Amino acid sequence: MLYCRLSSLLRSVPEAESVRILLFHPNILLTIRDVAVLSRQFRDMTRTRIEGLLAAFPKLIDASGQHTTVETDNVRYVYQPLDELYMVLITNKQSNILQDIDTLHLFTQVVTSMCKTSDEREIARNAFELLSAFDEIVSLGYRENVNLSQVKNFLEMESHEEKIQDIIAKNKEMEATEERKRRAKQLEMQRREAAKAQRQNRASAYGSSGYSSVPSQTYTPEPTYEAPKPQPSYSKPAVSAPKGKGMQLGKKSKQSNVFEAARQEIAVEQAAPLMATPEPTAQPSYLDEAPARPTDQEPIHTEVTETISAKINHDGGVDSIEIKGDLQLQISAAEMTGLQLQIVGGDREGIQFQQHPNIDKAAFNASHVIIPKAKPFPVNRPLKVLRWRVQSTDESLLPLKVNCWPSGGDVTMEYELTSSDATLSNVVIRIPIPSGDATVADCTGSYDFNGSELSWIIPTIDASASSGSMEFQCADDDADIFPVQVEFELSETVSGVDIGDAELLEQAGVPVPFSKTVRVMAENYNVV
Repeated sequence: MLYCRLSSLLRSVPEAESVRILLFHPNILLTIRDVAVLSRQFRDMTRTRIEGLLAAFPKLIDASGQHTTVETDNVRYVYQPLDELYMVLITNKQSNILQDIDTLHLFTQVVTSMCKTSDEREIARNAFELLSAFDEIVSLGYRENVNLSQVKNFLEMESHEEKIQDIIAKNKEMEATEERKRRAKQLEMQRREAAKAQRQNRASAYGSSGYSSVPSQTYTPEPTYEAPKPQPSYSKPAVSAPKGKGMQLGKKSKQSNVFEAARQEIAVEQAAPLMATPEPTAQPSYLDEAPARPTDQEPIHTEVTETISAKINHDGGVDSIEIKGDLQLQISAAEMTGLQLQIVGGDREGIQFQQHPNIDKAAFNASHVIIPKAKPFPVNRPLKVLRWRVQSTDESLLPLKVNCWPSGGDVTMEYELTSSDATLSNVVIRIPIPSGDATVADCTGSYDFNGSELSWIIPTIDASASSGSMEFQCADDDADIFPVQVEFELSETVSGVDIGDAELLEQAGVPVPFSKTVRVMAENYNVV
């Protein structure tokens, strides 16, 4: 039995003293002159009793012996050298010596891992940390079933909830910083657009005054934004040419008129953009705008997807059933990233779950709760947080049973809904017809034949129309019309996995609204 509870930290002797002894009661650091460096009792003892035990220990040590235990009439000393010190564990003689030695080794590992050097100065500097570590090893006089790594974890005293709160606070700070940057960028672009519009206005005013056909006689302090209509290059010249063919003084040559027309056309083309009045420019649409979510979708949106595969014998029985599903989470509000989801229906026999690495697996295994482990969920980015899988041969898992009765070219097929609560949509049963010849006599729903495959189409199967049949004739052997492929969709999971409710970690017990989309479909659902 180990000794319990508090002792005092005693002063170490000067360096001039001889070899030091580290004595634990079970943790006491001593010198040859019986001065304890560090002591920890786990039983109520008087100071006189402790000093007596410490005084007796140096006299019992045999320097030439190979033993690490010493006994008196009442107690047993289990010790271990530690550089220039000794680490000593004092117990009664009825205790398990193997357990005492193992406990002493653990104490030694704690000291060497927490102290850089095993001297009095370093041990005194880390005295209170060592005492806390010793209390994790021994409680009420009994050894705890812990190792060195567990002791270190206990001393760190990390809080998962505190980490989540810190992460949420940092996330909010980052969101605020990004918002400030976005607003600054938006204002800068607005200033640039305003400056650009002002330059265009000035250029327009300059063009209207420089290219006007009628010179202005008065000074206007403000430039006008309405430029006179330019003369088109194809207008008739102001002076009409005489009809005579002789030489006329003052008449420009034909080539000069061509050059003049070209010059006027170039002038009009250059002046046209300057005279255009700038229109207000719309704010660019790429300024870090968050994608808009659908109007019927909450800030917390979940999407459950599941596929079912089955291999069914046409004469009865099931060879295999496999269900695969996943849960996808998308959060569009930063204040809701600290979220927990309660999963229901996960107690089915044979179901296997796989969580995202950022999900707390211990919390999910304990109560099927999805909680972020180290950092909150991302914003505006879908994340698959959970996957599950079911493998079975239980016929009750089949949403739809399909039976086939071939008989010498006459084939009767029938289907039956297994659950009255389920609703199947877009049901298609595809039957291979290798001969390319098939005649349908009667069927529930409709059918389509493309020459090699007969498709039996039923839009909806529910409790009001839970069964149906089809009869057809073909020239194929009975084995040639298999495998029959079955396709359908469901609005609820086959495995039973669903989302119970959602809560914020900051407001435990208060449910928050969320939207959900469920999509279940058949994949490799065959009758063989």
